[in-house]
Amino acid sequence: MKHKPSALQGRRRYNNPEDNLTERITFRLSANERKSLEEKAKERGLKLSPLCRLIVMRRKIPDRSPHTLQWFRELVGIQNNLNQIAHHLNITKEADKWAIEAIRFIADEVKKAKTILTVSNNEQSV
Repeated sequence: MKHKPSALQGRRRYNNPEDNLTERITFRLSANERKSLEEKAKERGLKLSPLCRLIVMRRKIPDRSPHTLQWFRELVGIQNNLNQIAHHLNITKEADKWAIEAIRFIADEVKKAKTILTVSNNEQSV
């Protein structure tokens, strides 16, 4: 039984042969620099080569770390809660204490997420 390639590996072969990754560039790093890049790759859930390619091409580096994936799952949960609150308010046609408290809680969580994203983006650009 053949192993099916992952989604990242599937991106390497394009219909246009000019887009295939066929060329190699070699450069030297200190041991500390390589270790730092390997740690960044591991934190982001990437392999070293794709991370270096993204850095060299000045592209945004995706974060696929378990922490970030869990955070996105929690955001989806918040979205579901907002939909439930909206449904409740549409049925009752008035804002009760429960809905107001829930909306305030969700607004606080969104503010926290915005702060985390702002700090993460600033760290990433450094």
